[in-house]
Amino acid sequence: MSAIDNYRILGHLGHGTYGQVKLAEHLSSSTNVAIKVLKKRAILEKNMVSKVKREIQVLKLFHHPHIIRLYEVIETPKSLVLVLEYLPGGELYNLIDRYGKLHEEQARNYIQQILSGLAYCHSHRVAHRDIKPENLLLDIHGNVKIADFGLANLMPDGNFLKTSCGTPNYVAPEVISGYRYCGPEADVWSTGVVLFALLAGSLPFDDVSIPALFTKIKSGNFVMPYHFSEPVKDLIMRMLNPDPIARITIQQIQSHPWLTHKVPKHLSSNVYIKRKYKISEPLIDEEILQQALVLTRKQGMDKKFARDRILKRKSDSIVVCYEILLDQKLSGSTSKYNITANHTPLFKQEPCEVSTAELSTIASSRCDSSEIVPAVEDPNNWAFGIKSTLAPSQFLLNLQLALRDAGLEWKSTSAFSLNVKSVDARKDLKMRADIYRHEGSFVVDFKLRNGVVMIFLDVIQQVYSQLKGLACK
Repeated sequence: MSAIDNYRILGHLGHGTYGQVKLAEHLSSSTNVAIKVLKKRAILEKNMVSKVKREIQVLKLFHHPHIIRLYEVIETPKSLVLVLEYLPGGELYNLIDRYGKLHEEQARNYIQQILSGLAYCHSHRVAHRDIKPENLLLDIHGNVKIADFGLANLMPDGNFLKTSCGTPNYVAPEVISGYRYCGPEADVWSTGVVLFALLAGSLPFDDVSIPALFTKIKSGNFVMPYHFSEPVKDLIMRMLNPDPIARITIQQIQSHPWLTHKVPKHLSSNVYIKRKYKISEPLIDEEILQQALVLTRKQGMDKKFARDRILKRKSDSIVVCYEILLDQKLSGSTSKYNITANHTPLFKQEPCEVSTAELSTIASSRCDSSEIVPAVEDPNNWAFGIKSTLAPSQFLLNLQLALRDAGLEWKSTSAFSLNVKSVDARKDLKMRADIYRHEGSFVVDFKLRNGVVMIFLDVIQQVYSQLKGLACK
């Protein structure tokens, strides 16, 4: 591929399972970009349609200083072309390849940025699920950008993820065990492994045998290097807690004494804290808009029309040019980038798609590419509660059977409400169940009144599974 409309191919950056990555120049803005060329045949043959779809959906939705930008998607008869932000600093692990290990101040700066990007993802119900140094890229200023959202998954409210995906050394215990899990906790674990690797120059969990590696991960036993400071030791121990319920959260990490030192201005400013977790209509930079109109030779376009297309993120030359110029301005960079030499990281791993035989004594599930993420066009179009089209009497009977089988007891407070609590006093769960009609179906909605959220979610998942099973009988 030598040319694409409005782009000039400059060189080769790398290749993957089903495509190549090229360095190209966006002709209108004279800016370098990365072009990922995905062969349709390879995507279909390797059953990776859902993976590619996920990455496009997520990156189209997101705009954060520490998440790689997707400017546009171009479809040709044989390929999908993703035009991405060019990050000349390469993979984060290149630094370990070069220096062995980093000082705590350097590692802190990277982890602060990674956590900011992950908090943004999680606030929009997206878990990355494959955080590792190979997916953490550096821009020309040395800032981290989270990339490769192919394994990312949306997290429906109250739901667990169930596919065992990721890269073996960085995967959380609950993921490899085949249990249902919440994505944010798994991302925290992986980030803890990255932090350890940056400071130690080695991995906390490693073994040539996958079953032996998984045993180490599930036990949570590793050797803490002597040169780590006490605050970072405390943080890593809390991030690499095998119990996801007891594991530290991203919000708690960001308040940890080791992380609150020298927080970058763009992460600590009041304006950013208030707005960073919102995907909202941006204010138009009129100077950049005028520049984009000139560079794309569309000075005659009505500015109101152009603003509307930018706000709606339409896919056309004016919007792409505007976004590229705006990113340049925000990053403070307008210089041309040089192609950097490829470095092979010390601990480079391929994404885990472990065979059933390898997992026979370790886990009960593996990567399942059949799970396709729902459309992201309306990120707030959630379906709350558990729905059923059964007759009211049958639905109520099934609900009571499901509550009983999940270890719960109840007391009716009205014809449509129940006070529910756990039979097992150790769980100490109390909740309210409300039944109402919605769009021709009956919906039961649970509200936690007392107890641990993770235990509550697990119990409600049991109720949901029981209801589904009863509905099929």
